[in-house]
Amino acid sequence: MQEVKYDQAYMFAYSMREKTNAHRTMVDDVPADVKQRRLQEVISVFRTNVQERNEMLEVGRLRLVLVEGEARRKKKNDSGVVVGRMWSGRTDQNKRVVFPSLLLNDDNDDDDDDDFGWCFTEEEVKP
Repeated sequence: MQEVKYDQAYMFAYSMREKTNAHRTMVDDVPADVKQRRLQEVISVFRTNVQERNEMLEVGRLRLVLVEGEARRKKKNDSGVVVGRMWSGRTDQNKRVVFPSLLLNDDNDDDDDDDFGWCFTEEEVKP
């Protein structure tokens, strides 16, 4: 993980799969707590590497984002009170992003025909 520095990974604690050669010929003698500790180490290394890579290559860059919908994560203030909606989507490089609704043109109170409510406007994406 340290050497390759994957952008995406599916990580699970090891478990025997029935109807496999390993299931028929080997014994799973690794305790569950050791499996969980090892998994947490792998996840930690992965997250650290992804964070470093994103800070180096992605932060401050303008990317196209396909908005998939409202994010499960909510914007909270220092007291933990929800203060704003967050949206989730994927970049043109298939990286998941979560961003505040203020970046979306979701103010549908006016009757401007050019305001679709689901698109970015030039002014809203400028840094």
